[in-house]
Amino acid sequence: MRTPRHRRVRTAAAVLSVAALLTVAACSGDDGVDPSTAEWPEAITPADADGEFFVVWTAIAENGDDPALATEVGRLAEEGYEVEPWSPGCQSGAQEQLSGLTGYAEPVGVGVSFASEEDAGIFDTRDEGTTVSLTQGTWTC
Repeated sequence: MRTPRHRRVRTAAAVLSVAALLTVAACSGDDGVDPSTAEWPEAITPADADGEFFVVWTAIAENGDDPALATEVGRLAEEGYEVEPWSPGCQSGAQEQLSGLTGYAEPVGVGVSFASEEDAGIFDTRDEGTTVSLTQGTWTC
């Protein structure tokens, strides 16, 4: 059975869109910094962000009881990042994006927040874990 052309086009567009977002996140910016050798960037507390901030989401679950979230918190702690699971609904646009990727109406995730896209890209390049998505927005909670 062949997949209808319009469905293949939409799927390809979605894959390219995610790939482009992750490629942009991994870019080093104009200062010539090689993300693979740069210092690990400093994370920020999302609630303290001044305007927009970037989150590299490394684990998403349907609810906060999922053991994968605790495992991811522990893994990131070993890298020196103190994070806890939180609602992507607290960052403008993040819940919609992550809901679309996962199918969860109100996902809970583990993400590391950064003040700049460059810092998020460096983290994404250096971190050996999985990146579910990169989101950009303001604090809403």
